[in-house]
Amino acid sequence: MSPRAYLARTAIFGLAFALMVIVFNWLVDPYAVFGTPRISGLNANKIDINNFTRLSKRYQPGFDSHNALIVGNSRVELGINPAHPCLREAGWKTYNLGLPGASVRTQLEYALNVMHQQAIEQVFISVDFTDFISSSPLEVDTVTPMLSQQGGELKYLPGGQFNPQYPVVVATDYYKSLFTLDSLVSSFTTVIGQSERAPDRDESGFNPGRDFAEAVRVEGAHALFAQKTDELERKYSSQWYLRDSAGRLESSFGYLSEFLVIAGERGVAVHIFTNPLHDSYWALLERQGMMPLYADWLASIERLVMEHEGAAVTFWDFSASSVFIHEPLPEEGVGSEPLQWFWEPAHYREELGSLMLDAMLSESCNSRILFGRKIL
Repeated sequence: MSPRAYLARTAIFGLAFALMVIVFNWLVDPYAVFGTPRISGLNANKIDINNFTRLSKRYQPGFDSHNALIVGNSRVELGINPAHPCLREAGWKTYNLGLPGASVRTQLEYALNVMHQQAIEQVFISVDFTDFISSSPLEVDTVTPMLSQQGGELKYLPGGQFNPQYPVVVATDYYKSLFTLDSLVSSFTTVIGQSERAPDRDESGFNPGRDFAEAVRVEGAHALFAQKTDELERKYSSQWYLRDSAGRLESSFGYLSEFLVIAGERGVAVHIFTNPLHDSYWALLERQGMMPLYADWLASIERLVMEHEGAAVTFWDFSASSVFIHEPLPEEGVGSEPLQWFWEPAHYREELGSLMLDAMLSESCNSRILFGRKIL
């Protein structure tokens, strides 16, 4: 074989292999970036998606039409199911935009990105105390308003302008999802690991918590609570700040206020709500001396919402003491099912989230209010 023929065959083989990798990764779509149909036993569960949620939720909302959004962090991603009957009966096709570990600004930017593309009528926003405090001293007067942002990773900027950098973002994301070793490994992991216990984010962005359920099955609910409590003890052992030295609130309050102005101008109804935390979480905050900070935060959120009372905004508090948050833990070393209402101290289950939606939608759904209180 001549060198030229050898090089030609090598090039053809290389191109064929590259095409096979691209087609395989597109077919499996391990990060839910392309909206490839989900096939049972092949790619129905997105097993390796836990570290790629933001990547997925840049694109997944556009695979279908929605008129309602759920916005927040991992608590709502695990706890508020868009398939709740009251949402469906109200005619709302809802997408869960919960983003684990995301700042308030990022949560709202993702929401606005969808609002600038679809006719969103209702937004349910979880406000979480831990997202409004900082572990370092604040300089609030140096914060840039959200609406002045340029660039970033989303199709539309918060102000509604098309992001000129978006084509580069798409090209980079597609390359990472189709033609990298990581994506290939994720695709094989997805195909091999298909099971009823596999992690996933469904087509409405909801996390069914199967990895939590598996951890409880293997280690027990007590162990899961203990692990999370140790993590939280370390996190909150240092100083945290809600205001700067001049008494100005952390910048997330300003971002939320900007969002409410935009929502009001677009005629979008906003349901703001606090998240429930297990009694053991509150006990930890009490030990760390953070309850005065929390009281300041809750009062500040209430004042902010009142400033926008002309808009269609409601405010529900699910963080107060209730029979649900005092659910007892099983003894150490005793195998158990998950708790009825919580996975661990910081994350509530869909069962409790359903009661929250029952309350917030009681007027339109004729459902009973068993949990929470409407502040405004």
